[in-house]
Amino acid sequence: MLIIFSTSYDTTVDLLVHYLGPGDVFRFNSDRWEDYKIDMGPAGFRLEDPTGRSICSRDVTKAFWRKPAKTRDMFPEIPVPEEKAYCEAEVWYVMREMVNILWGEQKIVLIEPLADLRAGKFVQLKLARGYFALPAYQFRLGSGSRFSEDAAVVTKSLTLEPVVGKTHSVIFATKVDDSRLAPSYPWMVQEYIHAEADITVVFVRDRLFAFELDRRPFLDKTVDWRELPVDETSDNWRPHTLPEAIIKGIFSFMGSLLLHFGRLDFLYHQGSYTFLEVNPNGQWAWLDAEAKHGLTAKIIDEISPRTPCRCIPACRPPLVSC
Repeated sequence: MLIIFSTSYDTTVDLLVHYLGPGDVFRFNSDRWEDYKIDMGPAGFRLEDPTGRSICSRDVTKAFWRKPAKTRDMFPEIPVPEEKAYCEAEVWYVMREMVNILWGEQKIVLIEPLADLRAGKFVQLKLARGYFALPAYQFRLGSGSRFSEDAAVVTKSLTLEPVVGKTHSVIFATKVDDSRLAPSYPWMVQEYIHAEADITVVFVRDRLFAFELDRRPFLDKTVDWRELPVDETSDNWRPHTLPEAIIKGIFSFMGSLLLHFGRLDFLYHQGSYTFLEVNPNGQWAWLDAEAKHGLTAKIIDEISPRTPCRCIPACRPPLVSC
């Protein structure tokens, strides 16, 4: 059986369970931890969900880390009693150890848990220099700008943490006057790239799925499509054909990061591609919700308990014998 670590709000997992069939999947929703029964000891672990379905560690064929999260991270505006926060932290620790044990048994597939902790944006950009064109960038706090006075720049959040008091709770990429950025605040500043299309590429172990979005209809509102309502953009993404040089670059880049999965973002202008970042656990379902482009089928094939298990390539915890 496949075990998925997720939350009850994850529509991507809803889609995967629909195509896999609920009989092949056990879903642990971290935000509903109080509704589960958990037993872990020398012989492994046993989980029972609110419906009475259960799974033992010996029954796990593959494990898939989607986006489990703690209550405080999902709903920062809602106070969490200290006792509940303590209990949740204990359960989170146990869940993490379940994943480590399954990882040691080479059962973690496609997505590396918490890969962004070792392969964040600056590591990505340093490695990407060998494969792609990059925008000039600078993170600064209390230091001066590296950009010329007439340079067009954008600022964006590294963490997407909510910002109190702002109309939008998250700072997406925003075109700014660099001279007006307060030096007492941390800023990620990047060269503004004139582009007619966003390109997103979903890397799934040994295949690529590229899509494009025309930027021109929304540039008078924002430079970042993520800031727009989902229904304004989701139907406008179209399959995109990548040149061979970019395809080779992506495979080499993802190999250097030791990742089997990621959604890579580029800006496209007159035949040129500028790399922005890769999200090691990026959303993708809206690109192929109806399973017309092969992306959904490929991911199903990778995580299905009925297909060969290809463990993620990153170093794993030591195998623990029960």
